Amino acid sequence: MDNKQIAKVFQEMGDILEIKGEGFFRVNAYRKGALTVENLAHDLRTVVEKEPETLDDIPGIGQALRDKIIELVKTGKCEAHEKLKKDFPKGLLEMLSLRGLGPKKVKLFYESLEIETIEQLKEAAEKGKLRELPKMGEKSEQEILKAIDEHSKFSSDRSLIHDALRQAERYIAYMKTCREVDMIQYAGSLRRMQETIGDVDILVGVDDPKEVGPKIMKHFTAYDEVINVIAEGDTKSSVILNGGLQTDLRVVEKGSFGAALHYFTGSKEHNIRVRDMAKKRGLKVNEYGLFKGDKKIAGETEESIFEALDLPFIEPEMRRNDGEFELEKQPKLVKTSDLKGDLHCHSIYSDGHRTIEEMAEAFIKQGYEYFAITDHSASMGITEGMDEKKIKKQWKEIDKLNEKFKGKIRILKGAEVDIFRDGSLDFSDKILAELDVVIASAHMHARLSAEEQTARLIKAIQNPHVNILGHPTGRLINRRAEMEFDMEAVISACVKNDVALEINASPMRLDLAEKYIRIAKEEGAKFVVDSDSHDTDQIPFIFFGVGMARRGWLTKNDVLNTKSLTSDLTLFGCKL
Repeated sequence: MDNKQIAKVFQEMGDILEIKGEGFFRVNAYRKGALTVENLAHDLRTVVEKEPETLDDIPGIGQALRDKIIELVKTGKCEAHEKLKKDFPKGLLEMLSLRGLGPKKVKLFYESLEIETIEQLKEAAEKGKLRELPKMGEKSEQEILKAIDEHSKFSSDRSLIHDALRQAERYIAYMKTCREVDMIQYAGSLRRMQETIGDVDILVGVDDPKEVGPKIMKHFTAYDEVINVIAEGDTKSSVILNGGLQTDLRVVEKGSFGAALHYFTGSKEHNIRVRDMAKKRGLKVNEYGLFKGDKKIAGETEESIFEALDLPFIEPEMRRNDGEFELEKQPKLVKTSDLKGDLHCHSIYSDGHRTIEEMAEAFIKQGYEYFAITDHSASMGITEGMDEKKIKKQWKEIDKLNEKFKGKIRILKGAEVDIFRDGSLDFSDKILAELDVVIASAHMHARLSAEEQTARLIKAIQNPHVNILGHPTGRLINRRAEMEFDMEAVISACVKNDVALEINASPMRLDLAEKYIRIAKEEGAKFVVDSDSHDTDQIPFIFFGVGMARRGWLTKNDVLNTKSLTSDLTLFGCKL
């Protein structure tokens, strides 16, 4: 079992226990365990295999959960989980995937109306039966119908990119133990850094595919995570991995590796455009190379394909045929190594798992010049956020740590401040004025009308102390839709008020999406790419945020935290 599956087991155990009326502390232990496991950057299968003792170092994972993790990794099942599920209606857990529906309401519907499935819930709501229940009403009933409709549109079996990448890298590491494998790389939507991944494409380059292909395929299908072999041939095979992710392997000649990498990276629309351009020159392009008649004139590298067509190299993240061919000059896209700081992370002062000092040490190891501690404000009750007394205590700690780490890293005083329904913020202007970095984020009131939501966000942006609009659309990929508002008006307000748009690198958010990044860039907006890390091992999630920035055609100059504090971050009021 991978992290995603283990987290799902813990979440289900917590949900079942709450529906059954179990105590808060036991329920919360599973909930916190699920969240921790889901957000881990490293693969628990590798930890259990090589360093099981380090499970004790993961915050929120006690002995009981540690033992269950080991059991799940080694056997694929958890005895305690199986016992809880026995005779428990499966549909109740599916109902919990609906926005705004928690265990208490699910229990109410089950006990009062014997509702066990989403379909039965929809039928009851449409007939007006839910509004008659305690603490319900017509408005609540309509919200449930909206949530059911939203669920049908936005739920997906596609994997989040960090889950798919983790599995691909693990598979590739295994494939490298096959001595016949010379060159290997993943392609497809994973290489294009798409938010969700349907299947993983892996390419292997060798001297003679016919000779060594069967041996490589045998090794490929023998991987211990394979639960089903869909097809197995001499140079192409497809399997389903534990967890449901389809993975395809193709073996090609080294001389065609670049052509195959370009072809299988895609996108389909990009490839069609390249094929048409080749055809106009009397050429043919496919996964084996670029041909003039029967003669291959390019294909060993991707660059050779572009050069032979008199095209500049187009980065994988831009290959969608939505303007990349029309550019006079290809942009030099921002890279992870360009970032000098991270302006959004959390500590134990709110819902983070590490102390500020531990976060600082981790950022130093990553080579950062600075980072901002931006714990939640108090209105986010579930995060045990900060009030004015608590944030002033944090400032004193940051001052001491800045003395300790002088010359190594600079810690900025920040806060992720909630935006209230009317657009006001969850800290006084007096407190906000003393902060280096103020992130205004909308965590609540997601169901306001588009007009109300737009006005709310713009009012927050107009606060003179706000520096960043955090995860602007509020989406959770595969879970929650974007808030409805006038994006162009919000972008315009950000530009006018010198507020940066955040590209939140949390794999569950990846917010903004590239379509909005492109619009905002054209309007002259500035951006920050932040990890939103809640633990030290989430800091590398910044890679996925940079992927979104690259999909939106951003360069180093578009991203504020590629700059050093000494001269360029005056936007954030840093006193140097």
